[in-house]
Amino acid sequence: MAARRWLANARGATRLQLKRWTSVTLPYRPMVGGPEGLDREYAEGRWDYLAGDGELPRFGVVAAYCHRFAPAQGILEIGCGEGLLAERLDPSRYSHFHGVDISRAAVLRAQARHRPRASFSTADAASYEPHGQFEVIVFNEVLEYLADPAATVRRYERWLAPGGVFIVSQFVGVDTLRTWRIWRRLERTYRRTAGARVSASRRHRWDVRILRP
Repeated sequence: MAARRWLANARGATRLQLKRWTSVTLPYRPMVGGPEGLDREYAEGRWDYLAGDGELPRFGVVAAYCHRFAPAQGILEIGCGEGLLAERLDPSRYSHFHGVDISRAAVLRAQARHRPRASFSTADAASYEPHGQFEVIVFNEVLEYLADPAATVRRYERWLAPGGVFIVSQFVGVDTLRTWRIWRRLERTYRRTAGARVSASRRHRWDVRILRP
C-alpha cells in the first residue's frame, strides 16, 4: 500500500513538473473567456464561490489597499464581476466607484446590490473608455483573461490621476507560469511599491501588488 501511494505521488509530481516545463516553452496564452460563456456560467452558478468565505482574504487585502490609496477619491475596477469588491468597501472612503465587466449577467447582479456611490457598466476592457480620472484602478483576477494584459494596463494610464496606483491581484498557480509572465511584463514598466501574498489554504493563494507608473 505504501509503495502504491509513493508511486501515485511520484506520477503526480512528474505531471506537475511537465506542466511547468511546458509553460516555460509555450508563449503566453490567455484563459478562455468571453461574454456569452461568462453569462452562461453566471446563470449556472459557476462563479457563486467568489462570494464565499474562501475568497475573503483576497478581497479584504484589495479593499484595504483601495482605502489606503484612494481616500475620498475615485476607484475604477476592470473586471468587476458581480460587484463583490464594492460590497467590501466603505462608501464613506471614496467619492465614487465604477465597475466594468464584459459579462452583462454579472453587471446586472452588481447593479442589483445598490451600493452607495457605485455604478457599473458592461464593456470590453480592451476598448472601454471611462469618464474622468481615478486615484485607483483595480485589476482583480482579470488580467489572465486578456490577450495582452500589459498593453491593457498601459492603456488605462490615461485615466489614472496624478499620483494614482494600479492594484493588481493574480492567483498563484502551481502548474502554470501564466501569471508569472504577466507580472514580469508589468514590472518592466511599473514600480512595485507594496504588495502581499494572501492565503486561504495551501492551494488558494494570491499575489496583490501596488504598481505605480
